Amino acid sequence: MYRSLFSIPRRDRDKEWVYFCGHSLGAQPKAAPSYVRRALEQWSWEGVGAYFSKRSHWIDYADRLRSKLAPLVGASPESVAIAHTLTTNLHLLLASFYRPTPRRYYILTEQHPFPSDRYALQSWADKLGYPDAVRELPTLVPTTEEVIAEIEKIGERLSGVWMSGVHYLTGQYFDIERITTAAHRVGAWAGWDLAHAVGNVPLQIEAWNVDFAVWCSYKYLNAGPGAVGGLYVHPRRWEEASILAGWWGNRLETRFLMRATFEPAPDARAWMHSNPSPLLLGALEASLDIFSLLDLQAYYAQVRDLHNRLRVQLEGCPFVEILTPRVQHGAQVSFRLKVPSPRQAFEILLDQGFFVDWREPDVIRAAPVALYNQPDEVDSFASAVVALERIRA
Repeated sequence: MYRSLFSIPRRDRDKEWVYFCGHSLGAQPKAAPSYVRRALEQWSWEGVGAYFSKRSHWIDYADRLRSKLAPLVGASPESVAIAHTLTTNLHLLLASFYRPTPRRYYILTEQHPFPSDRYALQSWADKLGYPDAVRELPTLVPTTEEVIAEIEKIGERLSGVWMSGVHYLTGQYFDIERITTAAHRVGAWAGWDLAHAVGNVPLQIEAWNVDFAVWCSYKYLNAGPGAVGGLYVHPRRWEEASILAGWWGNRLETRFLMRATFEPAPDARAWMHSNPSPLLLGALEASLDIFSLLDLQAYYAQVRDLHNRLRVQLEGCPFVEILTPRVQHGAQVSFRLKVPSPRQAFEILLDQGFFVDWREPDVIRAAPVALYNQPDEVDSFASAVVALERIRA
């Protein structure tokens, strides 16, 4: 759709990959080097003065990007902060929201969550004296009704629900609104990992009353390796949540007065600890400026169309087992190959120029991204998978 605005990774000097790994690291916007170069030049010309000059004004660079990012998560700009990385933000928010008691201490999460999420949840459970607090859903690809049933089963013992908007392994897009409502109904909070959701599926997290969320920006947001992350806190939570204070979360108006007492910013920025690098913000802005060109609803429809185009062709293969639910999905199609050596089959696909990825023990993930992937790439990949019939014997 906007393929000409992206640099597609190359196998060698003359051949591009069919790059279906936007769920892991998005392709580079061609404008990104110029945005980063601008920050480098500002540093070169102005030094630390770039934080305050009219020309650069790095002091609120991250704040100014919030209005560009907020539509992608469905939130007011004030509810969003751009800072840190996903797991750091998760730790900061768990410090605010996970307040276990002997009666209410369980955290419900999906089966096989992304490891860093599981580590963070378990770290706080251990730290606060509830080592058995983290409960995983009993099935890998549950229905919404099954998730809600598990919430209701735990009931008043549930402190919070922490799940992924889109599951990193299966590609399942969970019903954030209904699950959040179910958590609130039993008196629990609902927090969400949007790493695989933002820029991939439609989100309205403020209208859905999500309590808090975090995400990275290097997948579907195409902000580059190790990109600056983001967090969200619902406005009703700003005043009631305790905060692990950091200097950059202080009110901008008094931040440089260096007072001994923390004066939290009046919105989600209060959870910021450190000033985000203008170099990283530049790479993120290059991608956000592409998203600003889109009719988002039309774009998400194209995401679904590419997914379904691949799905329909793979469903015709008797040796392909698709993990991703038929309706609840974004770009990603996760599947298993019922062949003697699934890993060999994966390597064959790579050798043929299809950049997909492998997750142990036997899952292949492919995400045709509507921003830069094309229908004929989907068709050629599907044909390559079908041709793996020859290695079944």
